[in-house]
Amino acid sequence: MAGIGFTAIDFETANSNRGSVCAVGLVKVRDGRVVDKASWLIKPPPGIDHFDPINVEVHGIRERDVVHAADWEMSIEGILQFACEDQLVAYGAPYDASVMRQATEHLRLDLPAKDFYCAQELARAQLELPKHRLNDVLEALKLPPVHHHEPGTNALACANVVLTIAAMRQFASLAEIWGAPAASIGQRRPGRRVRDETADAEGDEPGGESAEGVGPDAVVTPRPAPSVEAQTAPEPAARAEQEPSQAEPGPETPPGPAPAQPAHRSETPPDPAPAQPADRQGVQSDVKSRAKSGFALLAAGLLAAFFLSALTGLSIQSFAAGQVGTGAVELALAVAAAWGVWASITAGWRRIWSAK
Repeated sequence: MAGIGFTAIDFETANSNRGSVCAVGLVKVRDGRVVDKASWLIKPPPGIDHFDPINVEVHGIRERDVVHAADWEMSIEGILQFACEDQLVAYGAPYDASVMRQATEHLRLDLPAKDFYCAQELARAQLELPKHRLNDVLEALKLPPVHHHEPGTNALACANVVLTIAAMRQFASLAEIWGAPAASIGQRRPGRRVRDETADAEGDEPGGESAEGVGPDAVVTPRPAPSVEAQTAPEPAARAEQEPSQAEPGPETPPGPAPAQPAHRSETPPDPAPAQPADRQGVQSDVKSRAKSGFALLAAGLLAAFFLSALTGLSIQSFAAGQVGTGAVELALAVAAAWGVWASITAGWRRIWSAK
């Protein structure tokens, strides 16, 4: 399995909105071995940051737990830095891909192209089982079951499923494991490099770490991370609502009270690169809109100035002819027109100036 390299990923959400991401788990695989892992809590994007009881019951993360957590803008940069050019693998990939895409779109951030491959889809194709929930597959492969639903645990279990099936079937690359990605997100930038698995097999991987001397179960990481032995968790209940074909309903609930929040969840994300700017196309559209509305207000001000001059003349004529009531009405309209001239011209000028 010298040519197999990817990053396994798992997300948790605060509510039924898939953009309400509140935690992430990451596991890096190089040459068929786990070499790095990380997980951290995330403050959900504003406006979709409430925590539903059903989600809290599944993953145990509450609003108070993410008060000082990294926001999504910082977290997406940490995820991309951790994964580098890796393809992403998730257990129920369409769900995790939609979480990453919707959270990013909610904040109007730039998202580079990423392909997601599905470990559950692989298990369905390679293992004849009545159900393909994560624990069902782990049991069939004689891997440790998950006991607590946590993203770092699920990501490691996902990676182990892929590596075990690849060893059973003697797959040597992701292209042999999957014919095509289960989901794709973001936009591919011109000239962007895509990781070459053949080059990886020869030890020439862009931005990768050397796995030399690392055992099959060893973890090489500069970040604090949970122990490998404790990594596993039940399928999230929220994913059962995704698509009946992608995940069977209901997590496996351990007996007794819910376990306390794991200490490793306080881990901070990898130091992110500077955040990408907001959608430039939306900004340019807003600038054009401001300029157009500014010119419209200037035109309205000039029209109001015309009515002001006309009403002023009529008011003078009415007072001269002794028509006091008519003159007073015309004078009041002239004052209103004068205010309209001032308001329209100043507001229009401000909008045109801000659009420069």
